[in-house]
Amino acid sequence: MRYSSAIAVAIFATSALGKTCINQTIPVHISARQAVFDIAIPQTNAEVTDFILNVTQQGRNWTDLIVTGYDTTVGTYNISTQFCMPDCSNITNPTVQVLTHGVGFDKTYWDLSFNNYSYSYLNVAADDYKYFTLSFDRLGIANSSHGEPLNEIQAYLEVEATAALTRMLRNGSFPGVNQKFSKVVHVGHSFGSAQTYSLANLYPELTDGIVLTGFTTDSSFLGLFIAGGNFQQANKNQPLRFGDITGAQVDMFASMYAEALLGYIAPVDLTSVPEPQRLPNGYMVSSNAEANKYLFLKPQYYDPAILALAEKTKQPVTLGELLTVGSIVPNNSYTGPVLAISGDSDLPFCGSDCLATGGAAASIPARVKTNFPMVSEADFASYIQPNTGHGLNFHYNATAGYQVIQEFLASKGLASS
Repeated sequence: MRYSSAIAVAIFATSALGKTCINQTIPVHISARQAVFDIAIPQTNAEVTDFILNVTQQGRNWTDLIVTGYDTTVGTYNISTQFCMPDCSNITNPTVQVLTHGVGFDKTYWDLSFNNYSYSYLNVAADDYKYFTLSFDRLGIANSSHGEPLNEIQAYLEVEATAALTRMLRNGSFPGVNQKFSKVVHVGHSFGSAQTYSLANLYPELTDGIVLTGFTTDSSFLGLFIAGGNFQQANKNQPLRFGDITGAQVDMFASMYAEALLGYIAPVDLTSVPEPQRLPNGYMVSSNAEANKYLFLKPQYYDPAILALAEKTKQPVTLGELLTVGSIVPNNSYTGPVLAISGDSDLPFCGSDCLATGGAAASIPARVKTNFPMVSEADFASYIQPNTGHGLNFHYNATAGYQVIQEFLASKGLASS
């Protein structure tokens, strides 16, 4: 068990394209029953590869073999959030969307700066459909609290952080927001969808509808993603962002990588080097831009320049997250509206072809309905976004998918009005 201190951070308000956003770090006190894994944390990239080989080996469940028991993790953690309000003073029946990003990203996944924010999910949800939104860096990632990467930063502790933020929205205690929300929906991507799925099962009273993007309940293809990332220690792959390089070391590193070697390492820009995160070993990132392309993008259907952004801003995954990504319950007790939406070429959840079901169903996302036996046929929908890989928001037609989500929510009485 680990306890971390709560440090209040000043509130910053920004306004763009009509919406107004509050950026702040919020402490949450949470607890979760988590697995205790008995392995040594990899110290080198070679040992990371050994870990990945064990995770992906067929014919055995290595995760089960290394669990020695369960323990309750308790602590106070800081969560970096962005709360956005639409520019509309006559909203009397507001709905807030809680947005949970997946592996490889942070909360900016929902508000991509690329091409003057033309790929921004927030702009569509807030400006076009008048939703309030809460996006946040998942616990352990980016500007939220970091932690021990094996037995602390795991899926269910992160679910508890999302639940804590949701309760604040519902009871009116969310800092800087003078509003109680009676309608809350949860939208996830990939690992964030898995957490949304779990939250709906554990705390159905907290959510009025869920949207699972880049996600199905078929785990057959996760090994392709885990192996295809060619994961490395984050603090070695991008030491300026994730390591502990300061002073003269920065200049030395910059001279080594004066030119952008996109296929191997993100370009070095000393004019915008953030405070290094100083991540311990056990935080891993995909190795390079080509790995990111394989994991997240469909060839010819994305702007090549957005791949550079993905590499430059990529975020890590912990050992504990990879070991608990498949820990969702098969039969979810949730009864509210559910939308499952994936790109037609989603790699980790469809094996790059979401329509290849052998005739068992219309699509792999459509089969998610079997995991929600209490959800009526009328309240479940699936959608295949054409010409799209796993990272839906990074493709040319991203905003078309955003509109599908908003229209589904509105059709279930969850519009913000």
